[in-house]
Amino acid sequence: MAQNKDEVKEEKTEKSKSEGKKTSRNTMKVKKPVKTHKSAAEKAIHDMDEMLIKEHASVKEANVTAMNAEDPKGFRKVKATAKEYAIAAIAVIIGSIGSVSVMIPNGLTMGGVSGISRIIQNYTGWEYSIIYYVICMVIMLMVWLKLGVKEVSKIAFMSLAYPSVMFLLEANNIVLIKSDDHLLISVFCGVLFGICNALTFKAGFSSGGADSLAKIIKYKYLPHLGINDIMFALNAAVVVAGAAVFGIDVGLYAVIITYTTLKVGEAVMYGLSNKIVELEVITDKPDELAHFVMTELGRGVSGIEVTGEYTGKKRKDLKILCTPRESFLVKRYLVHHDPHSFVTVTSVNSVWGVGRGFSDIHKIDD
Repeated sequence: MAQNKDEVKEEKTEKSKSEGKKTSRNTMKVKKPVKTHKSAAEKAIHDMDEMLIKEHASVKEANVTAMNAEDPKGFRKVKATAKEYAIAAIAVIIGSIGSVSVMIPNGLTMGGVSGISRIIQNYTGWEYSIIYYVICMVIMLMVWLKLGVKEVSKIAFMSLAYPSVMFLLEANNIVLIKSDDHLLISVFCGVLFGICNALTFKAGFSSGGADSLAKIIKYKYLPHLGINDIMFALNAAVVVAGAAVFGIDVGLYAVIITYTTLKVGEAVMYGLSNKIVELEVITDKPDELAHFVMTELGRGVSGIEVTGEYTGKKRKDLKILCTPRESFLVKRYLVHHDPHSFVTVTSVNSVWGVGRGFSDIHKIDD
């Protein structure tokens, strides 16, 4: 009986083994790879992933190239310089037309060197362009004696080109518009002068007028005042003198021209933005930049230390609140002293605190 039981067990074991083999064969058959087709959505996601990878690689390569890029040399430098002079030349033509072909034929005046030239012309009868040229040469000489040759190089082109184009317009007696509506003419003059000033700043030049005189006064006589404050005082004095010579109404039109010039210049430089912008400058020369902003512009500077995650390099991040015009002065400074700096410009709706153009924190904004 025991033997029969053992035989039954062996038969069951062999049967279970054979069934196991069959099952494993069936399982292997089920596991055969089956060709699957990707849906349209999956294919689109796959294509997008590949596109993002390629885009990321190209951006990374561009960033590395920009970080290691040297200053323009050879033909690139000549091309960049030619572009700057071309923009400055356009500014000269527009400003000259505004002065000789619009402002003077309509008996108007304004601040700065233009206003001084108009007053002298009224008493002497000399050509406006000749008077303007002589004043520019005097200012260039003063800049050379007080501030050095480097500052002269910034104003030389505009100081020579401006009176030259005005002389040609005067010689050919070119008048663009003449009207009894002096308000309209004042606004039109302001538009032309505003475009001229904005293009001049964009090209990295200086007009060599009241701003150069303001620099001399600041550095040599009134270091505690900002350049903008000194320029405002100079322009105001010239406008008041013009009002005394040509009449109160002409003086008021000069105020309109000056105001329109300022606003149009800011609009051309920054679009229709606010009067205060915030600059965040990441630079390797924070002390020099801070000194420039505080002494030349009369603005405050705050800074923090930041670390670039890509390079691991520690640099200073300076924050500056200023006008659009002053921001271009900062840009011009960085072009010459730290061209590898990184600058972010943000339009500011309002600033509450103490400073030029800021709102009183105790008052409600308009």
